[in-house]
Amino acid sequence: MAGQDTLMKVLTRSLSGGALDALGVFDVELTEPMPTELPANTLRMDKAWRMQDGRVFHLEFQSTREPTLHRFLEYDARLARQHFTQIRTVVLYHAKVNEAPSELNIGTAMYHVENVYLSRMDGDRALDEVEKHLETGRWVPQDRLRLALALNMSLQEMSVAFEKVLKLVSEVADETERDLVVSAIAALGDHSLNDQQRTRLRKELRKMSKIAEELYQEGRQEGWQEGRQEGEHSRAVTTARNLLHMGMTADQVAKATDLPLEEVQKLKEELH
Repeated sequence: MAGQDTLMKVLTRSLSGGALDALGVFDVELTEPMPTELPANTLRMDKAWRMQDGRVFHLEFQSTREPTLHRFLEYDARLARQHFTQIRTVVLYHAKVNEAPSELNIGTAMYHVENVYLSRMDGDRALDEVEKHLETGRWVPQDRLRLALALNMSLQEMSVAFEKVLKLVSEVADETERDLVVSAIAALGDHSLNDQQRTRLRKELRKMSKIAEELYQEGRQEGWQEGRQEGEHSRAVTTARNLLHMGMTADQVAKATDLPLEEVQKLKEELH
């Protein structure tokens, strides 16, 4: 997918240079995107990169609370086996999630991820800081993610913040930096928007950045509408299978994953 390849390449630059410091995720410098389809009964992660120190940086986006870490553990175990290196996993929680497991003890090993809760961050303050930096010419890499993710943070008024985001993106004078901001918004920043806002966001970003058209062409940009819904369902199914393997009942799994009970029962039958 050309659009996805372009997104990953530009997003690599968007998240580098200390940009992730804005989320409290320090010492990450990305060099190249990595395949997200893992071998054997193929699993698909969200994003992964090789870092300068040789480790793999694995980034997951969650709009709902992950009930257990078994799914992410399986991803990372396969990554480690495939690349023979250490894995650093950050789970970025959108929407109203403000608590989720960060450790999993499987007896033979202790697994750990870093959770980042955008709902705990002040989106209005983030936008004010970006505005101040634009006015004074002190733009820093962290401003990319402040601007891209502000709409997923805690806000006084979503509609006011939405207009401010569009205004500030248009004021990023450097074309390269503006492209990096747009790519980050396209990949990470639309989860809290309604359909009307999302449609307008895409329209406005196309006016501001040449790269937006390529990212959104043919409606294939990952994370928008059907693609996002299909990805969330796929992740819920994977979680359900893991929970069933652990011995949970179909009723318990249906409640934990929000999948229909009939679908969970069918998954249980397939496992046996």
